[in-house]
Amino acid sequence: MRKKFYKNKTLFTVGFTAITSIMFFGSLSSVMGSPRTEAQVRCIEPIGRVISTGDRYMRSGSLLCPTDQISPKQGEEVKVLCYSSREHLLVEAGSNFPVREICKPPAFSSVRKCTLLSPQDCPNRKGPNRRENAPNIIQPYGKVIINRRPLISWTAVPGATSYTVQLSGGEVKWEKEVVGTTLSYPQDQQELSYGSANKIIVIANKGNDPIIDDTLVVHVLPEGWVRQINQAIEQVKSLGLSADETAYIDLDAIYMSERLLNDTIENLQARVAAGSFNPTLYRILGDRYVEVWMPQLAKTAYIKALQLARFQKNSGEVELVQERLSALSQSQLPTRTNPAQ
Repeated sequence: MRKKFYKNKTLFTVGFTAITSIMFFGSLSSVMGSPRTEAQVRCIEPIGRVISTGDRYMRSGSLLCPTDQISPKQGEEVKVLCYSSREHLLVEAGSNFPVREICKPPAFSSVRKCTLLSPQDCPNRKGPNRRENAPNIIQPYGKVIINRRPLISWTAVPGATSYTVQLSGGEVKWEKEVVGTTLSYPQDQQELSYGSANKIIVIANKGNDPIIDDTLVVHVLPEGWVRQINQAIEQVKSLGLSADETAYIDLDAIYMSERLLNDTIENLQARVAAGSFNPTLYRILGDRYVEVWMPQLAKTAYIKALQLARFQKNSGEVELVQERLSALSQSQLPTRTNPAQ
């Protein structure tokens, strides 16, 4: 449907969807990297992007800061993508419209989160459901996903000879025996249902006897939400921007609007595998590892970001990464490693 707003007797219209947005991780999502984009010089956290021509001052692809204004040319319209809501907004000509009013910043950016850098905000001060020597489930990262055939991985258990993976949710129910610590979603099994809650159990076995297990419940977003997220992503990709910038600014913001840690981590990992030299990308990846309680992987990403930032003489990024490494070293939490280790 269409939603109309009046400001100083000037009209602009907005395409509106009734999807509730959840804030993305504000304190760890700043974007001051090297090479620095035009918007990165102006603001730490862009809240949207211009995705059409028609503005007097900003070209298609320009990032939007909260203090910016949209100024459509006479007789033209400007299309904007807002990150926190993933809405595509159409701003009509008439006057200057504050971006802060068009793209509302995340509503609850001051709410603290339970992460390994803020364990005081966790119900369990040692972290969420982590037991020593258990096959702690690593992937899917986080508790919300859109991939209905997710990769499942877990930490190795000393003395275990095999693992039993069980998944149940809705009409889906299956069990697989695995020797290693990674399982691709079985192709012969029905994919997860949109909007479903699914329980994943990994049981470590020694011979024929179970030793210890771990459980993770993951929620698949409703189909309409997934469709909207994919449309926003395709819109950004169509602009032909830098792959690194798109990954750590646009796609990360879009995914994190629904706390899709699994998708943004996998996307950032793909840029690393492609040979990225962008320190900000590595820092943001480290931030996401922090959120899924993987300090060793976070530390590795931060160190790489620091090396690149120093080489590129990016003092702002050096300072940000050093702050994170310092906070990580003071967390005094047990180290979780890559499941392949």
